[in-house]
Amino acid sequence: MARVVWLASYPKSGNTWVRFMLGNLVFGRAASSGEIGNQVPDIHERIRGEHLFGRHLLIVKTHWKYWTGLPLREDTVGVIYVLRHPVDVLESCQNFGMLRSGRLRQTKTAEELRAISDQWVDDFIAHGGYPKFQESGIGTWEENVRSWTWSGLALPKLVLRYEDLKADPAAGLARMAKFLDLKKPEAEIEAAAARASRENMRIVEEREIAERKEGMFYQERNQASIEAGHRFVGRSADGTSPLTLTADQRDRARRHFASLIREFGYPE
Repeated sequence: MARVVWLASYPKSGNTWVRFMLGNLVFGRAASSGEIGNQVPDIHERIRGEHLFGRHLLIVKTHWKYWTGLPLREDTVGVIYVLRHPVDVLESCQNFGMLRSGRLRQTKTAEELRAISDQWVDDFIAHGGYPKFQESGIGTWEENVRSWTWSGLALPKLVLRYEDLKADPAAGLARMAKFLDLKKPEAEIEAAAARASRENMRIVEEREIAERKEGMFYQERNQASIEAGHRFVGRSADGTSPLTLTADQRDRARRHFASLIREFGYPE
């Protein structure tokens, strides 16, 4: 079986962006999100037998928390965990959940959408994460983070903060290359990081939507949300995220996650 390195994170923490960086670095320039999906497969969809056979190194994306029944656990040789500030995760999940639904966008007024969104945020804060994520093995934000990063997990691990990656993508990618024992020159690392920039990913997304090319960014089942303006990169067709947390919501979320915010070195 392949030697598995997990690319793990709670949803909306930058996992897809990191997949693009790693795919471009390990396999060369990728022309589509489908190529990236094949090169760095998602355990939740589109992983095939051909990915698993042989003794090659296989990077696999997951949002599951680590647990003793994790598939491929016995073939796991390491994990790259992407950590993002929980309040920003909440806001990004809020936008994705609300805007991904074409039905909501098309049938609800702005006021109704805001009310639904506010309830969604309240539930996230009360449960420490999106309740349906807990039902599907992802866990709360804290459970997910701790399961992959705690010292008792006897796996080589590299924990990267999304904010540090955003500040210097090439430096973060260089750390990943070193962790994976990839001998890549600095210029190649910088080029791979640049090809995975938000601007370049957005170009790929718009092209695949225009061509109706199935991949990470276009699925026929999501046609209604795409027509309503939803985008994966940047959330909406004009590049904005129209739903933002209120000051009160941010304050309540900070209080809920305060101990972990401090623990992982985020300013309070």
